[in-house]
Amino acid sequence: MTEPPKPPADRALIAALADDIAEARGLRRLAAYFAENGAPPPRVVWNPAEADLPAGPLQFLVRFWREHCAGGALPPLGIVDPLALKPALGYLMLLDVLDEGWDYRYRIYGSEIAGRFGRDLTGRRTSDIAKTAYTGIFYIAGYRAVLARREPLFTVSSSPSYVAAVDWWRLVLPLVDREGAITRILVGNMPGDWRTPTAPLPPRSV
Repeated sequence: MTEPPKPPADRALIAALADDIAEARGLRRLAAYFAENGAPPPRVVWNPAEADLPAGPLQFLVRFWREHCAGGALPPLGIVDPLALKPALGYLMLLDVLDEGWDYRYRIYGSEIAGRFGRDLTGRRTSDIAKTAYTGIFYIAGYRAVLARREPLFTVSSSPSYVAAVDWWRLVLPLVDREGAITRILVGNMPGDWRTPTAPLPPRSV
């Protein structure tokens, strides 16, 4: 039985932010959205070089991804191997693309990410985050922008006050099926500076 789609909180807003991220010029709508939520604007870098990435696991991950780009094609789903990806384990997320890119399910949610966030989201959806945090909308928009551009994306974005990390360094890498469709996304996600949360973690969404 096919699982029915769960629409994100605001598709019009997600589409506008995704267009802003994909164009990567000015990022005015994105900056305004973060300002509305009392947060500084995120940093957005398309096709980051290793030197653009602030930590070894992310540098390893983008190098690994590019080594599997055969003839200019995006890497296949099968490159995800825990042994091969050992230098980045704990900071990895693997997401299934759902509902034509309006939602994503966490197939893998790294232990280091879960520890800093305060909850393991394996099996959950990005739309679950979007119900309680402005960042969930941003994440979905970023993934949609990657679907549109079919290129790696690196962002640095602030965290809600209930997360024990000031910000997140997020490397988004598309993976394709045999027909060349992006059906999964590999993400390296590392927390920035540690902080004591000033708000309780929201209750789980149904």
